[in-house]
Amino acid sequence: MKKLVLSTLALTLFLSACGGKSTKKRSLDNTLFKYASLVRWSDFNNAAHYLKPDDETIQPTRFELEKLKQFKVSSYTESPIRPGKSDEIILQNVDIQLYNIHNNRTKTIIDQQIWEFNSDLKQWFLTSGLPKL
Repeated sequence: MKKLVLSTLALTLFLSACGGKSTKKRSLDNTLFKYASLVRWSDFNNAAHYLKPDDETIQPTRFELEKLKQFKVSSYTESPIRPGKSDEIILQNVDIQLYNIHNNRTKTIIDQQIWEFNSDLKQWFLTSGLPKL
């Protein structure tokens, strides 16, 4: 009887530890999907909501947001995510092809994204800023 109770307790602890990681992974997948959707539709105003809120250095100015409006995203190709310096950070490179509506030219940039998990809010935030043109 003791073995059954101890085994059940050990299994419960193991599964609860795994559950935290899967919840964090699901949150990351969901965040990356939603952010990518916004950028694919060139909705940089709403994409800015994924920026780390307490970091003023990455918040776009009104001018930067207006500049982004002259571009439409024609391609958004993600590379696989890579681990960062800690379990709370992941890295991802994304090739973004942009079409300038004023001069009909395209250009491709590599957006080097750094995502950080806020354990208090249970949310991932972009700490590298919006794509740099």
